[in-house]
Amino acid sequence: MTTIRTGPDRVTEEIAAALSSVARVVNQVKVHETLCKRAGVDLDRAGAALVYKLYTEGQNMRLTELADRLAIDPPAVTRKVQQLERAGLLVRSMDPHDARALQLKLTREGRRAIERLFHARQQWLDDVLRGWPDADRKELARLLQRLATSVADDQEPAHGD
Repeated sequence: MTTIRTGPDRVTEEIAAALSSVARVVNQVKVHETLCKRAGVDLDRAGAALVYKLYTEGQNMRLTELADRLAIDPPAVTRKVQQLERAGLLVRSMDPHDARALQLKLTREGRRAIERLFHARQQWLDDVLRGWPDADRKELARLLQRLATSVADDQEPAHGD
């Protein structure tokens, strides 16, 4: 016999399903390629993730720190950094505090590329949400921010751990 769930369990299932659907669509290669085309940027998803992380979390980040924040093997990050450096989107330099370590910094072109992608993403979302009433758009933004905060809080180590 099949059990039909109601109440909070069912609502949580619906939220999980909706989040999965949105994540699946937004993370499709096709969406990334569309945004890059609109932005006039030639950047694969891995490169965009790396440039995004440098842009949002600060300049002069060590390669090993970037690999850790992206949860990617340092050799994979090294290869992607080399590719982005050849493309003129970032530069590597010696860490003034540790000559064995490299620091990464976006170039002006790297910053422009990610800013153009941000702009293209916002235009795309404007198109997707065009038929939505302003009140619904505002409520969605508020609820998504609340969810993001709750997820981030959940990932913080508990005091005393």
